Amino acid sequence: MDHEAPLRHAVLAGRFFSAGHRAEAERLATFNAVSGAATLRTWFGDTALRRLAATPDGLRGALDRDIAAIDALIGAQLDAILHAPRLARLEGSWRGLFWLVDGFDPGNRIKVKVLSAAWSEICRDLERAAEFDQSHLFRKIYEDEFGMPGGEPYGLLVVDHEVRHRPGPGAPTDDVTALKLLAAVAAAAFVPTVLAAAPTLLEVDGFTDLAGVADPAAPLRTADYARWRGLFSLEDIRFLAVTLPRMLARPPWLDDPARHDGFRYEEFAPDVAARIWSNAGYGFAATVVRAFANFAWPADVRGVETDRRAGGLVDDLALEPFRTDAGQAWVRPSLEVVLTDRQERILVDAGLMPLSAIPFSEDAVFGAVRSLQTPAQYTGPTAAAANANARLSTQINTLLCVSRFAHYVKMLGRGMVGSFRTGDEIERQLQSWLSGFVNSNVTSGSDTRAKYPLIAGRVTVRERPGRPGVFGCVVQLQPYFQLDDVAASFRLTTDIVAPGASLR
Repeated sequence: MDHEAPLRHAVLAGRFFSAGHRAEAERLATFNAVSGAATLRTWFGDTALRRLAATPDGLRGALDRDIAAIDALIGAQLDAILHAPRLARLEGSWRGLFWLVDGFDPGNRIKVKVLSAAWSEICRDLERAAEFDQSHLFRKIYEDEFGMPGGEPYGLLVVDHEVRHRPGPGAPTDDVTALKLLAAVAAAAFVPTVLAAAPTLLEVDGFTDLAGVADPAAPLRTADYARWRGLFSLEDIRFLAVTLPRMLARPPWLDDPARHDGFRYEEFAPDVAARIWSNAGYGFAATVVRAFANFAWPADVRGVETDRRAGGLVDDLALEPFRTDAGQAWVRPSLEVVLTDRQERILVDAGLMPLSAIPFSEDAVFGAVRSLQTPAQYTGPTAAAANANARLSTQINTLLCVSRFAHYVKMLGRGMVGSFRTGDEIERQLQSWLSGFVNSNVTSGSDTRAKYPLIAGRVTVRERPGRPGVFGCVVQLQPYFQLDDVAASFRLTTDIVAPGASLR
């Protein structure tokens, strides 16, 4: 033992990992397996041990310093692991999902289903299918619910992926094509879908780079984004929304002196890139869940009112306090960037759905909830009403509401088709059901509007020529509870198919 170098030299230098340091690794394994005074000689060596033992508290101080050095080495390794991009994204995804589910009481009215699939797998599935309705995703979202008795249609789909306008390093997928196909699936299933924007969509490395940028949407108007802008005119794209920036998933780990194992670790996270972020789509889903739990009607998902936990308010976010004097309670914003009012308006006009920090608050808010679709513009004597309808039809809160009626109409009608009824009989029964939600008194109170959220509703059902068991259904709705304009009306078109009948 006297002729061997002190083990501490190898350990503190990290020389016990590779094949070239097998002897040191074996010595460390033996050292960890035994106890007693002999281990001190192995660790320090005879000469150093005699010198330390001769000094009062010298040995204890040397051991404490070495333990602190080992803690620092392990801490650096933990930092490298926690900040590895793939692991950081994975942690952010699961923490975002946990935050969402932990915020409400699951029951018969609110359910969450998780599809664990990589975005590249979804893109490959959609692109390889001859038609979107032949993809595995379509079967998961549409056929496994609409196509089966007792199926439960989805009210909202959150896709934990950050979209880009073109492939790039580390992102080989064609997101524009995938969004077009995903929108077709969402429209067929009447399920509004929320994704996130990648910073590269706005030509920045991180959303913090938007701070101080006068026009954050300027890149979206360049020629390089022609394919991206081409999505805006598609009818189905109104079922997709893209949100930004990211929400803090957890603050950096702090040192805990009370740990039972004595390990001292404080995460080194000097900038936003070293923090764990989650998709803001989880924040929007939380507003939808809250609105549905409160009203059974998911319209109240935007804006904020004083002393009211409703609308687009996103609260209970992960918080990171500033290092201040004792008794202070200042916290950093829980968003990757704090957008100005002007920046928010510009991004909304560009088809995005920003999440904004509330000044002097720990919360955030969705002030506008528009989809990717650009509203059509009309001229003529009825242009004002037509433009208002077009604008509202691009709002996600509107689609959330009318889609729920589409779900019920389709599922009720499917059962009627299965009982061999005629189109007129199906129409009468669906109209009778829909009329139960109509209240034409526009001056009624909010409680009445919550129970009867439609000013008017009409259903038309006609059998498809040459397609036995398939009926075309047109639903016209004029909702008003918690929406923007009592004059807005919506027209939904779908097919009602008997169980086992073909859509084609």
